[in-house]
Amino acid sequence: MKHLNLGARQPLTTYRKIAIASWRHPRDPSTYSWYDLPVGEAEAFLKTYPAESRPSMTVFIAKIVANCLEEHPELNHLLRARNLYRRARTDLFITTLLNTPKGRDLSGFVLRDVPAQSLGEVARIAEEAVGVLRRGEDDETRRIDAITAKMPVWLLRWVIDLQDFAHYTLNVSLRQFGIPDDRFGSAIISNFGVLGIENALIPLSPYCRCPLIIGIGRPRPMPVVRGGEVVAAECITISFTFDHRYADGIHGGLMMRRFQKIFLKPSRYAAVFDAPSSSALPADEDEPPREIK
Repeated sequence: MKHLNLGARQPLTTYRKIAIASWRHPRDPSTYSWYDLPVGEAEAFLKTYPAESRPSMTVFIAKIVANCLEEHPELNHLLRARNLYRRARTDLFITTLLNTPKGRDLSGFVLRDVPAQSLGEVARIAEEAVGVLRRGEDDETRRIDAITAKMPVWLLRWVIDLQDFAHYTLNVSLRQFGIPDDRFGSAIISNFGVLGIENALIPLSPYCRCPLIIGIGRPRPMPVVRGGEVVAAECITISFTFDHRYADGIHGGLMMRRFQKIFLKPSRYAAVFDAPSSSALPADEDEPPREIK
């Protein structure tokens, strides 16, 4: 039984082969970048968005990231046996802070096929998933906790390596052993702003083949340029960690540029938040954003 639903094997450019040969995952191909972006128009868009409950900034960003990956699929790959394979679907993992008997712990849930769902649908699924996690009712998380609790750290490292090899090299499902399939998907999104952190650069994880991690900081006043004048505006830092084995600066730059355009003017790109998500941007997309830090 296959573990991953993948498309065709992708051709490798010269530098892509060199990059894959140069680094093990992920020691350490991390490439970092970030934006400080005003949140005024994004929050106004979310307040008026027609949904049963107001979508959070996290799911708003998740929809934009998913659209960017659909438009720039060269960032939506999986590395297997030193070859890149296009992912057949765009799934996103959202980290979640939990209070457990042992203290605060980091867990999360995966949003499957995000471009095929509207912003309201993603918000509903995310709200339900968070509730299940915090009530301790998520079966996958309970199985992972049970397996981890029984093992010393030295043995757990061997199990993680074995799981990595089985899942991503052999493409074999391990669900019969309580290990979920493709738990992290195409990208990880972590809202560390809820912890009071304004900005951070998140490292790539060695136990998943996820080449992109998005961080969301705490809103705070920052100087921005409006109409040729410097004024204060509520802003957040969005950080991006790319795996350099998967993509070059040009790929990351194109994605970040698209992300910035949609984030700053969501009402102009409202189709991005529909289901299925539209990849088309207005004809003036090459114009620089009117409001930047």
